[in-house]
Amino acid sequence: MDKRYLSPLEMLNIATQHAYAADYLLQQITNWTYRQTEPLSVLTPVTSLMYQAFQLTLKAYCLHEHRPIKEYKNLIELVELNRHLGFSQQEIILLKTLAKQQVFLKGADYDLWENQQQFHVFCEQILSLYQKLQTMMPLELHPDYLQ
Repeated sequence: MDKRYLSPLEMLNIATQHAYAADYLLQQITNWTYRQTEPLSVLTPVTSLMYQAFQLTLKAYCLHEHRPIKEYKNLIELVELNRHLGFSQQEIILLKTLAKQQVFLKGADYDLWENQQQFHVFCEQILSLYQKLQTMMPLELHPDYLQ
């Protein structure tokens, strides 16, 4: 098997699918009653999908501009590399919180949420921020541009 690197367009396509899946999952969770699991844990897959979506999108933006990046940049490093996008301080705080939410992958946890409603609002804010990030996409990466 040969290793092949994805193009920025391919990365954006995968990122968009992650975001769509997160949005769909959040809608389903909203309509679902929390009987079987801890309410906070059911939203963790939404943030995991969105973390991947942001990471892939920001990597694609860097690669599109021919800026080399190490393979394993974390989300905050990618935000810094894309500072020209003009994220507000509030948006940076949201992205840092999203990164903290992923600490479970290392077997740790932060008590970020007092209740399920706070976590749900955060998920909605992250999805909105991703939609905004899509509007900052370089023109050449828009699907309509190639047609």
